[in-house]
Amino acid sequence: MGRRLTVSEASRVLGLSRTTLLAAEEAGLLTALRTPGGHRRYDPAELRRYAERAGAAPSWDDGAAPAPPQAPADAVPLAAAARAALRPLAQALEADSAGLYLLHAGEPRFTAAFGVPRWLAERLSAAPPPAPVAQALGTRRPCLFDPAAAAFPEPRSTGQGVAAALHRDGGALGVLFVVSRRDLLVPEVRVVEAFGDVVAMLVADERRIVELERRLEAIAALTRAP
Repeated sequence: MGRRLTVSEASRVLGLSRTTLLAAEEAGLLTALRTPGGHRRYDPAELRRYAERAGAAPSWDDGAAPAPPQAPADAVPLAAAARAALRPLAQALEADSAGLYLLHAGEPRFTAAFGVPRWLAERLSAAPPPAPVAQALGTRRPCLFDPAAAAFPEPRSTGQGVAAALHRDGGALGVLFVVSRRDLLVPEVRVVEAFGDVVAMLVADERRIVELERRLEAIAALTRAP
């Protein structure tokens, strides 16, 4: 087994800030091991899996020393920003969970959630999008669904859920979902729709920031070149 990496080393390998790395861990997208003293350590193989799920091409071999940092995939900072935005929505609706699928290469991929345990977030990240998410994207209308029948977010889910497509500047961005143990009222479904507009703005703004950071990094790399 290769040497496990510290928080600073893992941040450098993935091209993330320490805050974003820890937020990804809190969102259940990345798992850290703990030393007897309580310090985080990251398995290079786990970092590779995370980078691949986020759409980034890892630039190191398992067990090898960290490679120079790469520009992060936009899904990485989006996961932290989206989870922070989902928290007040879930709490306001007294929902069990709220989550976000974003389009990557034309396919919706699980990006972030609030109220979803780490093991389930990892499962959703690896699985195809569930039927309610695909339906919401296809119809461009809110899709009410039975979580138990859809086995989403997981087979033991109960109550009622709603999935709403996110759009910005005429294009689809992804799907926002909320799952509650009780039936959702019509005004609550409209709240989810309206909140989806806010999330769409956040996603679009975050992607612009990521693109700007990439360009700045490219300029910095040119100035460092011999």
